Amino acid sequence: MVKLKVALDTRMKTYSGIGTYTRGLIQGMKEFQDEIEFIELQGSSNIYSISEQIETTMLFRQSNASLLHVPHYNLPWIETKKSIVTVHDLIHLLFPEYFPSIPARAYANLFLKIIVPRTRHILTVSEHTKKDMIQHLQLPESKITVIPLAPDVCFTPSTSPPQVLTDQRPYFLYIGNIKEFKNTPFLLKAFSTFRKINGETIDLVLVGKNFIPTMTEALTHQPGVRWLNYVPLNDLPDLYRGATAFIFPSLYEGFGLPPLEAMACGTPVITSNRASLPEVMGDAALFIDPEQEESLVSAMIKIVTTPLLRKQMVEKGLQRASLFSWKKTAEKTLNIYKQYA
Repeated sequence: MVKLKVALDTRMKTYSGIGTYTRGLIQGMKEFQDEIEFIELQGSSNIYSISEQIETTMLFRQSNASLLHVPHYNLPWIETKKSIVTVHDLIHLLFPEYFPSIPARAYANLFLKIIVPRTRHILTVSEHTKKDMIQHLQLPESKITVIPLAPDVCFTPSTSPPQVLTDQRPYFLYIGNIKEFKNTPFLLKAFSTFRKINGETIDLVLVGKNFIPTMTEALTHQPGVRWLNYVPLNDLPDLYRGATAFIFPSLYEGFGLPPLEAMACGTPVITSNRASLPEVMGDAALFIDPEQEESLVSAMIKIVTTPLLRKQMVEKGLQRASLFSWKKTAEKTLNIYKQYA
């Protein structure tokens, strides 16, 4: 059998988000190594630069691969006819207020509206993002295939006590970048209200890089809040497992992987009823209105005071998470490669 030769742009492999997708896809493709040769293009050019256009094109041509897969919208424009691209969301277009840089917005508009539509095929991670692309980019439905993400195999339930937080105080958990559209200011405000009602028996732990300078004070000094900034991947499962609940009140997500990781670890999830999150979470999460503080506070109280609800949510979450795997994601992606190579 002649192997299909596909080049993958892996410059964002160490990132969160797109990096998680890239690593998961590479891992999943190992199940099909008899059918595909995956060539990682590890260029050194900065993301969103002119030089990346030149370098990625050069590396792809040197690879002699029949197809280039770019896991973000910043594909080399000269190779669009030989490329497949993954678009995770349209946040740069739908929430321009969160991206004040005019050049960054112009770059996103250029690639999403002009360059991406010229590719052989477009992958995305949820039906919600597909609908966004059809509506806002005027793309035909046949041009887009939805292939969901999956939690890493390290995210599993465990009966052993977590080792990351040694004081063992109960805590709610948030994992993700601290950005406006992630709604973390709303989360901190709701948590403060929760403590006034429920007492100071439970903390809020946040893991993620802070992109909101005005939030540094609250992250470091708000009572009950612990900001860990960066936690290695190997320690994340323990953090999930030890949490009373995982809270993810985002205003917009292309997919929303952290809540699924929490479910895979046997942790109840409170999340937003917006964008792709209801699609991904199914009936296994407790949904809240991310613009109504009372909605989140009520959900937090319900989780803390209703053990039976927590037990039911853990069971539903594990069942939901089991539907997703990187092997399934890789297999569906491989079928697209075969169709468009």
